[in-house]
Amino acid sequence: MTSRVDKHIQEKGLVEHKGPEADKPVYRCPGYEGIAEFSELDNRIADALRQARERTGLTHADVAPLLALHPQVYGRYERNETKMTVTRLIHLSELLDFSPIDVIMAAAPYRFGKTKDEADRRRELIKIVEALPADAVNSLLLLVDAMIKVRSADVANGG
Repeated sequence: MTSRVDKHIQEKGLVEHKGPEADKPVYRCPGYEGIAEFSELDNRIADALRQARERTGLTHADVAPLLALHPQVYGRYERNETKMTVTRLIHLSELLDFSPIDVIMAAAPYRFGKTKDEADRRRELIKIVEALPADAVNSLLLLVDAMIKVRSADVANGG
């Protein structure tokens, strides 16, 4: 690897891990409990999808036609027998009224914070922001921008 890639690996805290589909190594970011296998991430995604569907009160037979699928085919997503594409995840989030972020958070909460508590608090904040009207989002962005400028100035001044 090039020194640029080595530097990136080091800066991001990536660790070499056995690839899921080949004997070649891949680089992963450890979570709270080490590195979750891709199959475990897939299981968490499937479980989050099932929970989202159950919250609506719909069955496989109800959801499948909305996706132009047979119920058995749709069920494979929830049983982690079929990999889901991002476009399918987006489509399901439209149909079942959930945020794709919820599914990603369920699979890899460590991507949202250094601790479980930090990740939970960030997700809570994201949910609040998602529910805000547009004018409140604009005001919030102005406030956050101002906070960043103040913080940057404090750091620059040694504070």
